[in-house]
Amino acid sequence: MNSLQKYALAFLLALALHLLISGLFVFNLTGDAPVKPKVQENIPEIIEASILDEALVEEKAQALKQAAETKQRQQQSQRDKLAEQLKQEKLQLQQAKKKRLREERKAKKQAAQRKKEVQAEQKRLQDVKQKIVLEKKKKEAFKKQRLAAEKQQALEKTRKAEAKRVAAALQKKQAAEKAAAREEAEQQKKIAEAKQQRELAEKQRIAAAKQAEANRVRAENAKIARKATATAEALIKQKVKQNWNQPGSASKGLSCTIRVGLIPSGDVMSVSVLKSSGEHLFDDSAERAVYKASPLPVPKDPKVFNASFRRFTFVFSPNK
Repeated sequence: MNSLQKYALAFLLALALHLLISGLFVFNLTGDAPVKPKVQENIPEIIEASILDEALVEEKAQALKQAAETKQRQQQSQRDKLAEQLKQEKLQLQQAKKKRLREERKAKKQAAQRKKEVQAEQKRLQDVKQKIVLEKKKKEAFKKQRLAAEKQQALEKTRKAEAKRVAAALQKKQAAEKAAAREEAEQQKKIAEAKQQRELAEKQRIAAAKQAEANRVRAENAKIARKATATAEALIKQKVKQNWNQPGSASKGLSCTIRVGLIPSGDVMSVSVLKSSGEHLFDDSAERAVYKASPLPVPKDPKVFNASFRRFTFVFSPNK
């Protein structure tokens, strides 16, 4: 604040001086204006006074003119000096203002720095205070923990003694219960073994009966399947023979082995000669007869069909 007051006072003094010089400059400009020589007033005298020398008049006029020019130059020089002085004062005022601004910024910076230092010191004191409070709390907590630990130890000691007594009583009770449980378990085991043996015997009897029934059913089914297979084979051979056209040049008593690919409807999908008769014409006529006889009379039972007729092989011997 002292530096700001000092620069404010200097600024006011410089401003007052500037105003004073400006007033003097205006006064000189208005009061000291060059006075034109009153030539017109003197001319009649010169004309009227014939005794005056014309050269003397000219000399006086020139002297008056020079005096006026000299005064005008002096006034111009004075004005120039005043202008230069005003310029210097203005420059000084600007420099003083810049210096004042620098000092103000410096003062503000110093004040901010002092404020930071004060805040840092306050924070340090606050941290110390908090540290002391925390230390006190730690001591109190440690004291509480120690007292709690001592109390817990006493309780633990009592609990262990009680637990030991209870464990001994429980162990005695458990031993008696185990003995009773073992005896009960032995009894239950004997009962369970007897029941298991009865159930096993019953299961074996039932399984044997089921197996016997299954064997009987399989035998019956096999018998039915064999009968159905034999019937279907005979019918297939008969139908193929009925659709066979004997070639004119074929020998009698010929036969060939044929494999037929069928679907459940009896339709023929493929025909091939596995064992030839020795005559090409006879073999071809046999294949044509199979295709012509389609669909073949196959068993309706899918199991019998899949087992024997999906790929059916037979000996074609039309003359037997």
